[in-house]
Formats: sequence, structure tokens, C-alpha cells
Amino acid sequence: MEDVLEPLGRFLLRILNWIVVEAIIEFVLKGTGHVVLKLLTFGNYPRTGRDEGRTIAVGFVSLIVVFVCLVLIAEY
Repeated sequence: MEDVLEPLGRFLLRILNWIVVEAIIEFVLKGTGHVVLKLLTFGNYPRTGRDEGRTIAVGFVSLIVVFVCLVLIAEY
């Protein structure tokens, strides 16, 4: 019985992990990067379908900057 349930459990956890990671990348990083790029470039970037990698990178950098600012505020 254990031989049957172990692969099934591993499969369900792998799907759950994929959904969570995909949601973090899609909504948090990409969404934040999209808003930041639109604000900094006055609406010129990101272009639809062409700047997706750049959008995720900007989202990641902006979240790091926010986290560092929060840490600095908490220390002082």
C-alpha cells in the first residue's frame, strides 16, 4: 500500500509546489515589475510580449529594495 501512495503523494506535492512558485513569479514579481516599469518610464515600457524577462527582473530588484528599506527602518 505504501508503494502506491508514496508516488501519488510526491506527485501532489510537486503540483502544489509548481502552483505556489508559479503564483509567486507571475503575480508578485511580474506584477510588481510591471507597475514599477510603467511608473519609471511614464507608460512606455513594458511592451506587450517583448519585455517579460525585464519585467520579472525589475520586480525582483524592487522587492529587494523594499525589503532592505524595511530592514533599515526597523533598525533605526
